[in-house]
Amino acid sequence: MDISKYFLGIHPQYEGLKIDPSIPKEWDGFKLTRLYRGATYNITVKNPEHVSKGVVKMVVDGVEQTENIVKSFDEGTVHNIEVILG
Repeated sequence: MDISKYFLGIHPQYEGLKIDPSIPKEWDGFKLTRLYRGATYNITVKNPEHVSKGVVKMVVDGVEQTENIVKSFDEGTVHNIEVILG
């Protein structure tokens, strides 16, 4: 079982990498580095409201997104993703 897929809610999709964590509400968040289609994704999840799930904001490389799916990037590139639960 791949913990990043099931517990941390990071699922590969056709259009990109879906990030929808479901974590214990006691957690402040977590950090994870994921290799996906040859690109590196440095993912930081913050849980300031101490909820179990619910993405309220996602920022990819400094740009706020309208959904919680990160598009696929070119092989060999590195990207920073910040996810806020609330």
